[in-house]
Amino acid sequence: MARIKQTARRSKPKVSTWTRFYLPVDQERPAWAVAHKNVHHGPLNDVYNLWHGAWVGRMVEDPEQAAYIIEWVDMDCFKKFQSSPACAEFLQNLPSNNGLQVSSESSLAPAVSSLSLQDASSRFLTLQESTGLPKADVEGRVTFNAFLVPHERDHETTRSAYEALRDELYGFEPRGFEFIEGTGLNWEQYHTTWFWTLEEDYWVQSKFGKLEQSEETAEGRTVICEFHLWSPGSGASPELEEAAAANPEARESWHEAVAKVMPPVTAWVQERWHVTPLPRYELPYEPSKESVEHKRKLAALIKYHEEDPQPEVRWCGTR
Repeated sequence: MARIKQTARRSKPKVSTWTRFYLPVDQERPAWAVAHKNVHHGPLNDVYNLWHGAWVGRMVEDPEQAAYIIEWVDMDCFKKFQSSPACAEFLQNLPSNNGLQVSSESSLAPAVSSLSLQDASSRFLTLQESTGLPKADVEGRVTFNAFLVPHERDHETTRSAYEALRDELYGFEPRGFEFIEGTGLNWEQYHTTWFWTLEEDYWVQSKFGKLEQSEETAEGRTVICEFHLWSPGSGASPELEEAAAANPEARESWHEAVAKVMPPVTAWVQERWHVTPLPRYELPYEPSKESVEHKRKLAALIKYHEEDPQPEVRWCGTR
């Protein structure tokens, strides 16, 4: 399982994107046909200064459903990538599904059938960190919750909706999280992290419907996302998470907790994911000319003394 590490707080809220794609179970990571320094980052190598890290996730109950997750320096950097040729190449090797073979009765069918008519933004679920404290990266086994909150379109109501939801769920410990007891950690800080959606993707539209906006109405919505992290450093394991997912009492505890926030929540989706980090490419070390020359002189000096050692010098003192 991937390591959960604590990250330092940056000056700006963390902005991440999830791009869902089809990944065969016998293929560990996506790869790009065009030669890149890091085959698993592909065209991201061309814009390495715009992002901090990348991960690949698989849905536990549907392992061919994957997500390429990127943490950007900020929203402006993501927009620069989105308008660059690297974005088109990035999406080209991340098919939204297996050859677009989706049943007409599937909830994904309307969204998938229109992907060719949509711009690249429909492939990116863009999330902004909403908590004010340093949080663990979304890695390892993860329980992902998405809550739909309708409201008027402005930032203040977005934050108000988030705060109301978080206050109600704060302290909720789902059954199966007993592994945290006795560790001395604040599980809400180290094992949950919150984001709200800045831009929706086709997955959100397939789950919650497409938001129809017009100048006559100010109605909008926020999709608030919460991640429960099953940290191995605190005693969790995939086996514990799987046991909790199969436990009817654990599922009932989730439904009871979400019922307390309906309204303002009008719809809720829960998924189980396993997320692993992608190693970042590091440039090979190239010593400077001065360093090379210094090493050459040092080696020559050592060789000289080995071949022509100085006679032993004895110091004579007086009694």
